[in-house]
Amino acid sequence: MFNAFNNQSIRKLVVAFGSLFDEIYVLRKNNTTDIEDKIKVPITFSSKEKFLRRLEQNSSISDNVKTQINLPYMSFEITGIGYDNNRKRNKLRVASTSETINEENITYKTFAETPIAVGMNLYFYARNLDEIFQIIEQVSSYFNPEFNIRLNFNEIHKNINVPISLRDIKINDDHEGNFGSKRTLIGTISFVISSYLFGEIKSGKSINTFTFTQDADPDPATYAALLNAQGSSIIINSSYSNQFYYLNGTNDTTFISNFTWEENNVTELQTSIQLLDSPNNKIASQIRVNANTLSLTQNDVNIILKELTNYIGANPLDTVPCVPEINLIDYEKPKYYFKISNGSVSTTFRANINSIAVCQ
Repeated sequence: MFNAFNNQSIRKLVVAFGSLFDEIYVLRKNNTTDIEDKIKVPITFSSKEKFLRRLEQNSSISDNVKTQINLPYMSFEITGIGYDNNRKRNKLRVASTSETINEENITYKTFAETPIAVGMNLYFYARNLDEIFQIIEQVSSYFNPEFNIRLNFNEIHKNINVPISLRDIKINDDHEGNFGSKRTLIGTISFVISSYLFGEIKSGKSINTFTFTQDADPDPATYAALLNAQGSSIIINSSYSNQFYYLNGTNDTTFISNFTWEENNVTELQTSIQLLDSPNNKIASQIRVNANTLSLTQNDVNIILKELTNYIGANPLDTVPCVPEINLIDYEKPKYYFKISNGSVSTTFRANINSIAVCQ
């Protein structure tokens, strides 16, 4: 679940905090010569307890030489790290950036940062109160009550604003001890830093260019051929072509039972049935049914008959309620074809209708 990584987020924060106080000076005035000495106050990352022990005991740089730390001196330490709910953001938010290295575009990605509040204590040690006051004055004057620094945490999060807030200041003057003991004054300034922790950063090469090729739309004949190659087809019932039909508009069961078809892999929502006048290449009648209906009803046949009657110009219903028989050959329309189509898929076959009867 967890991978090893090291963004050094806390280490960079510690270094940045310590660097804020590496230019602190105290002034000492020589009462005899009336000359002021400017003394730089060194700083180290260390706990107060260890530093006090170092002050109380002489260190050995050799068997015969003992030394003590010269004051004033400063140290600082982390007092605690806690989660900051006030700055929480969506943890699934992804941050990313990219840069070019050796002519290759590298992309870096990571999830949302974890907001933390880091407690820091700055300790300073001196022999007299004047030096303590000078250090407090130089440090606290820049915090009102916070001071902002900017850090480059990683490849993605650069120039991030990190506020450092001053909380309180304490001075400890220990009066206990005999007259031979040295006096040590200790000042403590507490800070809270609003910083972040960052998860694993993943990197990879970015795709700068790609080639997209789109074939031109095929013509209808080619498209129909493609559909047929994919198994798209309309097939009429083979029994239909075995006989000729007389349609009377009331009892056309033989025509209806034979006029069935199959639809395979069609794409449109409706199927068209057209009765075509082949010599003139015109549509004599046309109806539409839902795709995969695969048959006609008596009402569909009646519509075909009425439109065909109007097409051939007979229109007998204008004068009489019913015409028992119209011979299509008498109207010099010897060739009629049916065309069943759905989109670019179709089938065409002879109508095999010799005569019709039309009634209102």
